[in-house]
Amino acid sequence: MLKTFEPILKIDCGQRYVMENIIETQKTLTLKDIFSPGGIISTNLSGYEYREEQLLMANAVARAFAASEHLVVEAGTGVGKSFAYLIPVISHAVKNEQTVVISTNTISLQEQLVTKDIPFLHQVLPRDFKAVLAKGRRNYLSRRRLESLLTYEYGLFDSLEEVDQVKQIVEWTETTEDGSRADLPMEPNNLIWDKVASDRDNCLRRKCPTYDVCFYFKARNEMHQADILIVNHHLLFSDLTLRQKDPSIGILPEYDYLVIDEAHHLEATATHHTSLEISSTRVKWLLDALHNERNDAGITARFDSENLIGEVVHARENANQFFRVVEDYFADSDSYSKTQRIDEDNIDKVFVEGNTLDTPLLNIENTLKELRENADTDDDEQELSSYYNQCRRLRDELDLMIRQSDPDYIYWAESSSWGRIPRIHLNATPVNISEMLRENLFDVKECVVMTSATLATNQNFDYYKKRIGLDMCRELLVHSPFNFKEQVKIHIPNEMPDPNSIEFIPAAIREIKHYIEMTHGKAFVLFTSYKMMDEVYDEVEPYLAEIGIEVYKQGDGISRTDMLRAFREDTNSVLFGTSSFWEGVDVRGEALSNVVITKLPFEVPTHPIMEARVKQIKEQGGNEFMDFSLPEAILRLKQGFGRLIRTQTDNGIVVILDSRIKTRSYGKLFLESLPPCEIVA
Repeated sequence: MLKTFEPILKIDCGQRYVMENIIETQKTLTLKDIFSPGGIISTNLSGYEYREEQLLMANAVARAFAASEHLVVEAGTGVGKSFAYLIPVISHAVKNEQTVVISTNTISLQEQLVTKDIPFLHQVLPRDFKAVLAKGRRNYLSRRRLESLLTYEYGLFDSLEEVDQVKQIVEWTETTEDGSRADLPMEPNNLIWDKVASDRDNCLRRKCPTYDVCFYFKARNEMHQADILIVNHHLLFSDLTLRQKDPSIGILPEYDYLVIDEAHHLEATATHHTSLEISSTRVKWLLDALHNERNDAGITARFDSENLIGEVVHARENANQFFRVVEDYFADSDSYSKTQRIDEDNIDKVFVEGNTLDTPLLNIENTLKELRENADTDDDEQELSSYYNQCRRLRDELDLMIRQSDPDYIYWAESSSWGRIPRIHLNATPVNISEMLRENLFDVKECVVMTSATLATNQNFDYYKKRIGLDMCRELLVHSPFNFKEQVKIHIPNEMPDPNSIEFIPAAIREIKHYIEMTHGKAFVLFTSYKMMDEVYDEVEPYLAEIGIEVYKQGDGISRTDMLRAFREDTNSVLFGTSSFWEGVDVRGEALSNVVITKLPFEVPTHPIMEARVKQIKEQGGNEFMDFSLPEAILRLKQGFGRLIRTQTDNGIVVILDSRIKTRSYGKLFLESLPPCEIVA
């Protein structure tokens, strides 16, 4: 199905988008020549099947690039969207000698592009192109900072495990090709890596004695030579955030054409990168780096400043007291929530004594400035500048947080723990990022293509576009080529109680046992809360164990990756999961034949960010349910449903236990958002 305005409606699968920039032959090569049976892909890729939907999408992307227009594409599972945008991207980049950026949300999709799809296209397209995987700066080791750690800060790490990790990093530095964290044979302690990672604040650039062999600048030079840059959403928005402050400063090379895959994460990622967070851990790490009382390590050992030692000790006492007051507020609160909004009603209780950290940090800042002015070497000066800038940023952010000086932000605190150690996080988050995206992305880029399997609600993109601030764009909605009528049956049990009633969980337990037994495992059971998942698991697991079905439960001490591996290997097993298993999980074949959706995935707006967004919708005259809760839940249901069918040969059932899908007027909107399937009561 195709949904867009007039120009795209005229797209024909045979439309001749010329590809002479890729292949110079006597015959002009079109997208149809590439994608159709007997074309370049099918003759070189075993098992490839022509899909009209893939060609439609490729034509739409090529047209958007050619016309410098934004495009939103929902491409259902099986469309093959990566090839559908990669070939127009390669064409545009090579022909126009322009870098095109492709951004993904997950590592797995990045790996698919970098290790599978792009190498294949390199092989079959005679015209050469250069694609580079770009990583954030702090992914790379700084040789100078490693030497500094070994010389001045080795005492910060005195456990056997930490000492061994430092030793392994030193040995690895002699053999690694790219010097990136991903190339390390072990996962380093964050505190250690923080001391050796390449850092913008702590970089001498061409003055650095290791500049000629710098891992980061080698990678940066490769980025600037690339036709195509593969990045993740976090790096994309780190770059945009820097350019928002100063257009001349960026992480990535200049670019005007961008493809955002997994674009349903766009709003969340943009929100994260325009937010501020000050945690008790962040303050502790900074003060420990300046002076660690436990082992007399830190930069005070390097610069021998009694003033700085005394100021750090004083700041640490104030920091402990400052965060203890916030922690006491959580302890005294009647709410069980680990998150609390900070506003005019409670700000005096959260920050009883005000910003007691400002003066101690200012004193540290002034001492660092004085030491910097008297530094003997460029290296010393840069080290002191780095910590000076960190102190200044921390003071500025604390000031904004406590004075709440930006009315477009909401301010909230979160309590967590690591073992027995409590952690406090203070956050400032924009209520709405649509204006920021409009001004810093859509208004400044020639073409942004956004694609995902789940962007449309009610067969249109109105909700998605409003959330991200996109006004004018082309739109394309292409459904999955899979035969869902033959491959899937949707089971909606009769006489299920309302999900808010006390009868619901016992009824859900009964039905979950029934449907898992029907498929003898091979099931995902998806929940909207840990509380319900734990309650159901306690009742269902002993029963399933008796009939030889293993159950894996999220949060049971096994990693997501290991849990999925075990689930795939044990074909008859069951996986109980919450939010992170509703999307981004690809289990093909018989191992997943049954997806049980316990409740329609409405998100209760108790989190401060959700509360603020709902409040804003009401203030603007909107309806919180129809304008926010319902479309969000529809998108989430589509993601959960999408776990089941991943290939042309997959078969199975989707079970929806929430009776509201039949009893409420909005229930039909959920069903209409799913592919047409046989519904079984």
